[in-house]
Amino acid sequence: MKQIWENLKYPLYLILVVIFIFSKERIFNLVFPPGKKYGVAFNAERKRLGIDTLPATWTTKDKYKTSKIWYPPNRQDSGSFRNSKMVIIQSGEIIYEGDTYKRIIDRKAELLSVQCKFDTVNNWEYMYYNENISPSNINVTKTQSDSILKIWGLKD
Repeated sequence: MKQIWENLKYPLYLILVVIFIFSKERIFNLVFPPGKKYGVAFNAERKRLGIDTLPATWTTKDKYKTSKIWYPPNRQDSGSFRNSKMVIIQSGEIIYEGDTYKRIIDRKAELLSVQCKFDTVNNWEYMYYNENISPSNINVTKTQSDSILKIWGLKD
């Protein structure tokens, strides 16, 4: 029995090393999920930066190492509401965070996207979409974005 173990020991080690090499990212992501660092645990930093916080009740099913999208548990299909929060991670650091707000009236949707890009100098971007006004997104200012959210009843 000892002789069999001695003969198989090195090939087994080699097989284990090869398996580890090809699955190390998956193992790492299982142990240290990329979205966890920038989930609810990141809310204090979000408040400091003026970004809407991530509610603890929101969930994500993403298993990607570079992005996470959270949604509310009960997604609405009418009225005004915050629809999602997206985070993009690069080399373990957050580079983008965006919140999407929706207003749906009579099956017509308006969208507002508030984005913070951590890797640029001018890191805020606000985009508004209304199919009645334009077939594409319209860049708006922070003041206009705040005004839209106020009209929709999502900001004081």
